[in-house]
Amino acid sequence: MNDAADADLDTPLLMRVSVEDDVIPETAVLGRNLGWSSAYIIIISRVVGSGIFATPGTIVSSVGSIGLSLCLWVVGALISWFGLAVTLEYGCMLPRSGGEKIYLEFTYRRPRFLASTLVAVNAVLLGFTASNCIVFAEYVLFAIGKEADSLHVKILAVGLMTVVTVIHGCFLKTGIFIQNVLGWVKIALVIFMVIASVVIVVSHTNNTGYPTPSHTLSASWDGIWEGSVWDWGIISTTLFKIFYSYAGLQNVNNVMNEVKNPVSTLKSAATTGLITACLLYFLINIAYFIVIPLGDIKESGELIAALFFERTFGAALGKVFLPLAVSVSAAGNVMVVTFALARLNQEIARQGFLPFGALLASSRPYGAPLGGLLVHYIPSVAVISIPAKNIYSFILEVEGYPGQFFALAMSFGLIWLRWKRPDLNRPYRAFLPAVWGRIALSIALIVSPFVPRDGEKCWDHLLRVSYALVGISVILLGLLYWFLWTVLLPRWGDYQLEEVTDSLDDGTIITRVIQTYEKPIAPLDVVVTDISGNEDNYTLDSHGFQVYRHASREKDFVDDEKIKAEYYPETEQLLKDVTGASRIFIFDHTIRRQPKDKRSTEPAANLRGPVRQVHIDQSYTASVGRVSYHLPEEAEELLQKRFQIINVWRPIKTIYKDPLAIADAHSVPESDLVGAALIYPNRRGETFSVKPNLAHKWYFKYAQRPDEVTLIKCFDTKDEPGIARRVPHSAFTDPAEEGKDPRESIEVRALVFY
Repeated sequence: MNDAADADLDTPLLMRVSVEDDVIPETAVLGRNLGWSSAYIIIISRVVGSGIFATPGTIVSSVGSIGLSLCLWVVGALISWFGLAVTLEYGCMLPRSGGEKIYLEFTYRRPRFLASTLVAVNAVLLGFTASNCIVFAEYVLFAIGKEADSLHVKILAVGLMTVVTVIHGCFLKTGIFIQNVLGWVKIALVIFMVIASVVIVVSHTNNTGYPTPSHTLSASWDGIWEGSVWDWGIISTTLFKIFYSYAGLQNVNNVMNEVKNPVSTLKSAATTGLITACLLYFLINIAYFIVIPLGDIKESGELIAALFFERTFGAALGKVFLPLAVSVSAAGNVMVVTFALARLNQEIARQGFLPFGALLASSRPYGAPLGGLLVHYIPSVAVISIPAKNIYSFILEVEGYPGQFFALAMSFGLIWLRWKRPDLNRPYRAFLPAVWGRIALSIALIVSPFVPRDGEKCWDHLLRVSYALVGISVILLGLLYWFLWTVLLPRWGDYQLEEVTDSLDDGTIITRVIQTYEKPIAPLDVVVTDISGNEDNYTLDSHGFQVYRHASREKDFVDDEKIKAEYYPETEQLLKDVTGASRIFIFDHTIRRQPKDKRSTEPAANLRGPVRQVHIDQSYTASVGRVSYHLPEEAEELLQKRFQIINVWRPIKTIYKDPLAIADAHSVPESDLVGAALIYPNRRGETFSVKPNLAHKWYFKYAQRPDEVTLIKCFDTKDEPGIARRVPHSAFTDPAEEGKDPRESIEVRALVFY
């Protein structure tokens, strides 16, 4: 047996979390509302967003030529496929919402909580949608002919973020419908732009009055490379911006719990999304180069698409209608990004890594992750409000840099899992050279900002790498936070952190990271005496426990409501018959059954295996507190009389494996009892753990049947010589019965008043 404390068992918090459960598909409380079309739109609308309408001008300005710019777009597509292959294998192997958080914590389980903490900090601090909101605002102002000053841009950007948050937080299905419509409009818009440029080339018409480009598709090979800047530092920052334009291929990985046929949908929708994006990006870049002279492209900044429309269709249509359409496209991007990141934030809260986790993880009151949306909304608005010029470019670089560390860890982890866990089902296997290519690129992009340029001054170099320093600072902040709450504080407070599950009112299963003062358990060989045939010699007052014959009408114990409606009254009468008590108040029950019985309506958090830890359910202080907690209006009067807490323990099937052992109360002195605090959201509880002592006398009933009930005295206010006041108990391992069926039992705890 093991000497340690069990928990104060009035809430279903002691279902220990296993990361191995990540291989099991999980359906969200919201249901599976996303079919193939919606999944595809979540991907393509995230990928084809503000990037293609805002980034090409800054890219050409940085690298200096059409040829190098197009080359980098192709390289970006290839590298994006490298990254997609990694997330596809992970997503099909671990088909649950949460994306890289799930993948990293499954792969890197030590140090404990480190991977989850780093992802959580990065998601909260850098998981914003500011850049797309800014592009939306700039294009709206351009369309109405108003100067895009900082104040108006920020007001419009914050307004968009607010509207999107309200729609997704209060009108779930309406939000999905709107983002689907905007996604298809966006694809149609890009195709329309490509066709328009081709018409200009074929017809050789240009009635807008603007000059035609000096560099077109008919230019010489040397001409399109003229002015190229072959500097790896510049190329690396340019690749960050291109990656951002391809970012979103893994968007569905964040919402897998809501996707119908998640594995097959992920594989086909993500691959189709990459092919679509690659074709559209390459063609629309060529369209820009056909219509707009190179010099004007370099000066256009984020408004290159608006310039394209103006020079293709004239000032009236180009400056009003089509830029407005681009702003709508950017709004669609904001919608799908917000939709996915809200689910990631909800998953982070659900796993206990955010304050007020139960509140933020809930899908109430509108059946949508409103808490996750608020976590996304706050940093997005904060970043939009930063008073800085060229904020769009800086945001792209800051968002992209820390992601390379996570991409590197995931890629290495995928290779490690191939070797360490060949047993895992892999419906999709990434091409290994692609994985190694992703590793090489991540390393290069992490290092490149710090490579000095010829003749560059120290201050200029520092400004250039500021985005990398901000990204590294976020990771270091995550490390510091992890070390503080998982190492230093537990060491100073002499407690351990434990993950346990709970179920919210809306059905959401969440994880709480609780403080427990339990010490590591250690097995101890003891003699446990079988009392079969001598049960009448052991009573609640003489030894602290009693075996009583009573056949229950309930046999299966699979319906929680039926247990409360029928078994509770039965148990109340049983206790009155045995003890002569005048009043019984049952405050909880626990089913000891491995969570594999699909008949059971009991939440998974309520189904627990046997506890192999010597304990008493409540300490003396906690026992008195039970009366005040459960019966506050009557507590003062009830506490004047004798009362007990009795655990009514019944086998569901005849028990051979992991039987219940109970100590003779008089063989366990007070000095062997150690209080163990339990921290709950709204109160504190306490149990007794028990020090090991070979003088303890242990008993059990061999092959105990469902009609043989064990009454366990947890507490008695009557403190007199010869009267057992409390009794330790625990499951124990009988080596001769280890091959038998797992134990199934139910225990009901009650306040017994005289």
